[in-house]
Amino acid sequence: MRNLEIKNIKSHPSLSLAKANASRDLQINFNQAEDALTIPTESRHDYKCGFATQSGRSMIEMLGVLAIIGVLSVGGIAGYSKAMTKYRINKTIEQITLIAGNVRAFFAPQHNYDGVNYGCSNDNSYCKLIRKAKLIPDEMWDDTGKSFKNVFGYEVDLITTHRSTDGDKQAFDIKYRIGDNMETCIELLSYDWRVSGAQAIQIGGPGYAANLKLPVAVDKAVEVCSEAISKNRRMGANLPDMFFYFDINLNSTLWSSTTWAN
Repeated sequence: MRNLEIKNIKSHPSLSLAKANASRDLQINFNQAEDALTIPTESRHDYKCGFATQSGRSMIEMLGVLAIIGVLSVGGIAGYSKAMTKYRINKTIEQITLIAGNVRAFFAPQHNYDGVNYGCSNDNSYCKLIRKAKLIPDEMWDDTGKSFKNVFGYEVDLITTHRSTDGDKQAFDIKYRIGDNMETCIELLSYDWRVSGAQAIQIGGPGYAANLKLPVAVDKAVEVCSEAISKNRRMGANLPDMFFYFDINLNSTLWSSTTWAN
């Protein structure tokens, strides 16, 4: 009788339903736990043959990026160098034009340029005079106040010279060193300096010298700059120098003692 009762209890419908519900709840809970532990697709690691594989940059891609950065860097440096050269050329034109105009105006009352070539290193009072007279832009003076330099970092000289051989001191030169940059030399030599009042340019150094009337054609500037720079390099000099000639009379003839090339 007891065995029958137990059998009947085990086979009771309510127990079977409870068992089914418990199995379903267990399956739901397992699925929820599995979803919670699932790794997102974008960060999932696939394990094959004992090795982990994941997305990333390949060596070829990295080399390509580095190559692009290198090209951009070279282009940026070249562009900066080009811009600086152009800036120095424009600044040179501005400085020489300003200095020439100031010297002309300051020495006009005495009708000659006697005294232009007093160097600051020899007479500091003269330095103070030309600085006070604003003949040289303030930006060109060095910290000592005894010399003035151009945008290339070289000292600039003012030199009294003559229109003819009789020592009339009717002209002056601005000595302006530019270094041995070919592009700068050609640009400055072929610029029409007549707008600033100059009549001629002498270019040279220890190994070469040429006297040129203005304006200088570009092909002539290329020829002269090439020869001047190459010869001065062989002499170990970072030249050429340019001497810009200014006559007190803008329409006067040039020195009778000098042969000026076309």
